[in-house]
Amino acid sequence: MNIYILQHVPFEKPGILEALDATIIKLYEPDYKLPNVADIDLLIILGGPMSVNDDIEWLSQEKNLILSMVEYNKPMFGICLGAQLIAKVLGSTIFQNKEGKEVGFGEIQKATNQYDFLPEKLDVLHWHGETFDLPEGSKRLYRSAYCENQAFIYNDNVIGLQFHMETTEETLKDIVEADRVYIEGNVLSNTEQSIINYEIPSQNKDILMKIIEYIM
Repeated sequence: MNIYILQHVPFEKPGILEALDATIIKLYEPDYKLPNVADIDLLIILGGPMSVNDDIEWLSQEKNLILSMVEYNKPMFGICLGAQLIAKVLGSTIFQNKEGKEVGFGEIQKATNQYDFLPEKLDVLHWHGETFDLPEGSKRLYRSAYCENQAFIYNDNVIGLQFHMETTEETLKDIVEADRVYIEGNVLSNTEQSIINYEIPSQNKDILMKIIEYIM
């Protein structure tokens, strides 16, 4: 099983996903090399502070790889920026969330009566200011009070999450340390201290692994 993880910045790490036997490609390093789509059984795309609309060479290359994955009908899982990249490739517009930026922990609600392994509510880490239209042909999985499209599934083997379920105590500290300025003015009224002290729900790990298992 050839699993590849695309990491965009040093402080947004695979976290719980490190338990997978995956090859991690660090796109912020100059000698990175994207794999051939034929060699990929599952592609996981992590988050990052940049926008999918930014003019960055490796972002363009990444979009091309995602498009190839779609064309070959191969499983993909995107987190935050990763979900936005997949949505963009599927034809969605990526734009600033009109309700404001979601940063910190907050509840999301299930938006479908399908997929019994997904709970009706989840308490997850958010760290995004942009959002997207639901990609054509996809189904909404979760929404929140401030963001209608929190998660989607496409073709039953591609899932994108605006939020972070891969987070561990260690990776949470990394994100806060690197991007603490972004916490200010969030619509969830989270503070740096409340985020650091938050007890990450244990069920998030189980649900994350069930999601991976489902699309495989």
